[in-house]
Amino acid sequence: MAYIPDDISEIPDNHPSYIPTSDDERERLTILLHKRLDQIIDQEQQAGLSRHDRERLAAMPKQIRADLAEIRYGATKRTVREIERRYRPGR
Repeated sequence: MAYIPDDISEIPDNHPSYIPTSDDERERLTILLHKRLDQIIDQEQQAGLSRHDRERLAAMPKQIRADLAEIRYGATKRTVREIERRYRPGR
């Protein structure tokens, strides 16, 4: 049976598939996500939003915060690309 550590800090990060993202890339994406979070908060304050739009907007901050946490705790390059795709302007 494979050894599964109790603490994530015990998992080595020298896996062949683990390619850490540079600090610049993580910082750029973090800024982008914070701006997107601000936009969503502003949109939620608009009068005349339908109930459906309000519920959709209410769910977005949770996902953005989860993505920010993933970046903060060492996202791989692949993960960063996926997050960037999710928040690409025009989506």
